[in-house]
Amino acid sequence: MMRVGLYGPVHVKTAASQEKRTLLAARKLLQGQNRAIENDLRGLLRSFGLKVGPTSAGAFEARVRQLVDGLPRLTAIMRPLLEARAALRSQFAVLHRQLLDLVRHDPVCRRFMTVPGVGAVVAITFQATVDIPQRFTKSQAVGAHFGLTPRAFSSGETDYSGRISRCGDALMRSTLYEAAHTLLTHTK
Repeated sequence: MMRVGLYGPVHVKTAASQEKRTLLAARKLLQGQNRAIENDLRGLLRSFGLKVGPTSAGAFEARVRQLVDGLPRLTAIMRPLLEARAALRSQFAVLHRQLLDLVRHDPVCRRFMTVPGVGAVVAITFQATVDIPQRFTKSQAVGAHFGLTPRAFSSGETDYSGRISRCGDALMRSTLYEAAHTLLTHTK
């Protein structure tokens, strides 16, 4: 199979691109764990009939402490969870600052951010995923690399397009979706 040429070359990402992807993955992990702790706190309090309700990220801890005030055993249970949440938030802030510093000093990312709906996370994710733009012969190949091209079903007389293939990078697709949603809902 190798002699016939059925296998094509595989692109190995550069070290800089891998570092950016690692930063994005670590940031997303801390963000998800923080959200999981908040949701668990809401669920645990709900079983006691205490409802946190909609709050901002900064007011969440104060609201939980307000709800458990006067309940010493429940306060003792919630305190470690709130401390873990605070630690996750502070470490998330460290990684987010690193990401912003990286984007601030990168002219390509700064150019991406001139597009409405594209922020620092979208710009650095796109740059880290594409890595070396010269490896794509056409701009259409980038969409296919992300899994954004429709599947084609053709057999005999049947020929139709299906949903997007989703064969590419899931992080990039979800980030592009968020950028498009922001563009459609928040920009004027």
